[in-house]
Amino acid sequence: MKNFVKIYSLFAIVFLVSCSDQNISEDTEKGPIHLGPYYNEFLACEAGPKYSQETITEMLSAWQDLQVAEGLGWAGVYAPVGENHRFSNGWWELEWDSKESSDNAFNNPSPEFLAWAEDYAEVMTCDIEGRFPWTFYLPREPNSFGEVMGENGYFASEFLACDFNEGKSSSDLRAAVVAFNKYLDENGSQSPYFFGVYYPEFEGATNDFLWGNWHATFETMKAGNADWEENGQVMQAQFNEISTCMSPDYYDSWELYNSPDS
Repeated sequence: MKNFVKIYSLFAIVFLVSCSDQNISEDTEKGPIHLGPYYNEFLACEAGPKYSQETITEMLSAWQDLQVAEGLGWAGVYAPVGENHRFSNGWWELEWDSKESSDNAFNNPSPEFLAWAEDYAEVMTCDIEGRFPWTFYLPREPNSFGEVMGENGYFASEFLACDFNEGKSSSDLRAAVVAFNKYLDENGSQSPYFFGVYYPEFEGATNDFLWGNWHATFETMKAGNADWEENGQVMQAQFNEISTCMSPDYYDSWELYNSPDS
């Protein structure tokens, strides 16, 4: 973890926090099947006047020493990569076992957390009041094709904001995800990979859902995308009938915490 900030932009950082697995039945109305739903929140974050590689490393190391809030099961950091990114800021994503756990954590912060936030207020600030909630589903086991997170917790992320085409809905996406899982089972993956789907639960959402692809590195992501271009076009056509997606946003990503119960 000591070296992960070396490829961060000086002006952008994002955090991800998640929870332990919950099983859902195949007749779930909204989501693709397997694991979920989870309660996720995104917080917009900005670098402060004292932001540097050294201070953000210290800040995150100090965060790792804090007691984990009840209902929280996984944590990691994401930083925007590349040009033509939709966001200049970073994000802190929180995933809980329920909205109640999130509300309790933010309404009753520990003295240690408050002291940590004050100590590093000039390193980075996040919009706690402006959290954006999502319902998140994992349609298959994250380690289906091997462990995505590397030895130092690193992984590469790709997010696509999507809208349903006219006459299509989440039930159509669900059917496509079932077909996609079958495609993956039959074709396999040359490297670790998993995916997930987010549905917005806040007013003013500009897209119907968010699709996340997670790979071990950008090199393996590139190889996987090349294989998809060659072998996945029938499956891609099925997705294209259902929804239209914006150009993807890419993130360097690191796991900071993983609950033994997750």
